[in-house]
Amino acid sequence: MTDKPDGMDAAPTHAPLRPLGLLIIEDSPDDLALLLRALHRAGYAADYRCVRTAAETEQALNDRPWDIVLSDYALPDYSGLMALHQVRAFDPDMPFIIVSGNIGEDVAVSAMKAGAHDYLIKGNFARLGAAIEREVKDAEGRRARRRSEQELREAKLRLQALSNRMLQMQEAERRHIARELHDEIGQSLTAMKLNLDALQRRLLDHDALPLALEVTDIADLLLDQVRKLSLDLRPPQLDDLGLSAALNWLVKRHTLPEGPAIVLDTPEAMPRLDPLIETAGFRVAQEALTNALRHARAAEIRIALGFAGNRFELTVRDDGTGFDLPTAQDHALRGGSLGLVGMSERTVLAGGTLRIATRPDEGTEVVLSFPCTVPASCGG
Repeated sequence: MTDKPDGMDAAPTHAPLRPLGLLIIEDSPDDLALLLRALHRAGYAADYRCVRTAAETEQALNDRPWDIVLSDYALPDYSGLMALHQVRAFDPDMPFIIVSGNIGEDVAVSAMKAGAHDYLIKGNFARLGAAIEREVKDAEGRRARRRSEQELREAKLRLQALSNRMLQMQEAERRHIARELHDEIGQSLTAMKLNLDALQRRLLDHDALPLALEVTDIADLLLDQVRKLSLDLRPPQLDDLGLSAALNWLVKRHTLPEGPAIVLDTPEAMPRLDPLIETAGFRVAQEALTNALRHARAAEIRIALGFAGNRFELTVRDDGTGFDLPTAQDHALRGGSLGLVGMSERTVLAGGTLRIATRPDEGTEVVLSFPCTVPASCGG
């Protein structure tokens, strides 16, 4: 710490001095002495370092934290504006006050616009104590806000990572259950069905034949339900052949003679995409299609895949009744329905955006979009 200049006023005896970590940029010993006396009268015990060059400023900033910087405006081969940019690059929240001679209002305004927090005239230090107290307090507030914002960003990232992990675990569990249903329960039901068929042939002239036929019908129903459940959990086409093939299966699965027309438009050579994008696309399309079939009373539902500019897009559009989107979103956020929330979360976690356009009696359009400079760049 620099020794106190001779002649410093005695400190007031009625109040303890407040410690202040102070970096001073000044080349005049006399001006430094005046400034330190003014600080003492304002009630501060300055733990200070005085520097004169950019190199000394850089060293001081790296050596220890400072509460505030007081800087002359004009120095040989250095300036207050240069120091201001240097300090702001090191710590954007560091309080910086220009203390200089009469340099003109336009120069003072320029310094304030550049980021200086205040401007004081040398020799007129009536506002010095109040200015330092205000700027140090404001800097503490800015740093606290930045810490809170950073903590919030980190919490959001942790929550996003957790949500992403939960979705991945959910898909893995669905894949596992679907495989177990198909390989274990499905095979057991198939074996039971074969044995029941053999039993029927032996009971052609037996009173127990009607019962055997009924049990066979139940086995047929169970086998069909297990197959459908296995496919609904996670169709193997999604992992083996990609999004286009999985959506083709989905359309066929839901197309019924008495239902709306369901049309799938895909590029002739649809490339494989990143697994996260394919899974998000399939689940969003599945949810949008299910909603349209349940609620829209549409004559046609159209699902389209394609590349628009530098983005991959999946669109689900129907010509049904539509709905009031703000009301539905509010209902979803209050826990009334997880469909809209789930579609949005899946999309965001996979790095995309989701847009829903709808009005009562005007149909609904759901657009899922992912950044993609060229089709191949969406690949895994």
